[in-house]
Amino acid sequence: MTDWNAAEDHVDRALEHFRRGRLEEAEKSLRQALEIAPDRADWQFNLALTLDAAGRLEEAIEWYLAAAEALPNEPEVLASAGVALCKGGRHEDALLVLKRACEMEPECEEAWAHRIDALAQLGQHEQAEATYFLAQQYLEDYPNCLFAMGESLFERGQLDRAVWCFREAARQDPSLPRVRARLAAALAANGRSHRAVRMYIQDLRENPGSHETLLDFGDLLQEMGRFVEAEEKYRRVLELKPADVNAHFRLGQVAMQMAQYEQAVTEFQLVKSLDPNTETVTPQLAAALLAVKRTREARRLLVEHVDCLPDDVPTDWLIDFCELLLTAGLPGVATDQLTKLAAEQPHDIRLLRRLAFAQFDSGDRRGGDRTSRLITRLEPNCATAHENLVLSALAAGKPGLARKRVKRGLQHCPTEENLRRLRALVVLNWIPAMLRKSNSNTPR
Repeated sequence: MTDWNAAEDHVDRALEHFRRGRLEEAEKSLRQALEIAPDRADWQFNLALTLDAAGRLEEAIEWYLAAAEALPNEPEVLASAGVALCKGGRHEDALLVLKRACEMEPECEEAWAHRIDALAQLGQHEQAEATYFLAQQYLEDYPNCLFAMGESLFERGQLDRAVWCFREAARQDPSLPRVRARLAAALAANGRSHRAVRMYIQDLRENPGSHETLLDFGDLLQEMGRFVEAEEKYRRVLELKPADVNAHFRLGQVAMQMAQYEQAVTEFQLVKSLDPNTETVTPQLAAALLAVKRTREARRLLVEHVDCLPDDVPTDWLIDFCELLLTAGLPGVATDQLTKLAAEQPHDIRLLRRLAFAQFDSGDRRGGDRTSRLITRLEPNCATAHENLVLSALAAGKPGLARKRVKRGLQHCPTEENLRRLRALVVLNWIPAMLRKSNSNTPR
């Protein structure tokens, strides 16, 4: 048998292995064929497809690109390479390949759809929409383009248009993966939760093994307060994928909502063991530990987590995290974090309020005073800041100052009951102080 015949035999065996789902054997046979004829671009393409099917995307991309370079006029090869680049997050590279595929084969809907998706992923939504309308000129039906356009519109918050795109995509191709699930998500985001529930149920009847849809449906049920049903969906995911980090994380969230704190601890600990790099789980685990009175463990976790916080943490998230630090009895740590943030955002009232509370709680009365005075300058009718200033003056043994502060507070917040009650307390402290002062000035 000649080397050439041997190579073709390897390829024939590879195709048979691929059809039977024996991807490792298919890869081995293709590599043997390519050792004999390394320049056969069609065999390179087959190896790329095999590696892609096996989930080895980076290796697949290398072979896709090699095949595309050798077969620059084959739109199918170019489109497959572009799709793989999109899956690998290399959207700019994907655009170059997909544009060529569309120019060579304008009726290749997959290339158009992934071109729209790549543009959307790069934040070029207007260009994505222009590409969508351009594709319509060449395609009779374009469900994948509609799906990609729907995702772009969804991300931009144009929910009515997103709903229309997903619905039309489902009409053109009812078998399109996840189209009803994404329609359901758009309906839910648009305030049509009950319609979304029906859509998720319909999708799961046809695709009961879609763990992504089960997760999305569980999230919607959780938002609707239907915790038992949400839990059932997440557990169904774990039947399909026992080590799914997202399902365990969401089960922990549901357990917290249902006050099943020990179960929440178990789920969040599983998440940490399965994926130690899941950043958001530590605060959740700490909150669950605090709920079951395991305060020392919660504090240790939180202090460790502070050292790992990235520089670009969203303000609202950091404020909520500092609330957790305060609950755990770590006001000094909370004060440090909030002080850094306040230096960058000195006019954020919500941030300043939490900082003042943390400062007072940690014993930094002067710092709390300073922050509270800043709050009253920015928002004169902030009753809480006035109350804190009054209480701070009383704690410092300065009833006269407290009297001035409560008077100023009532000028800005005349109907605030707490300030009215504090006025009575201030009077009770101020009168004895005045009497002592008067007695000390009486000749003896």
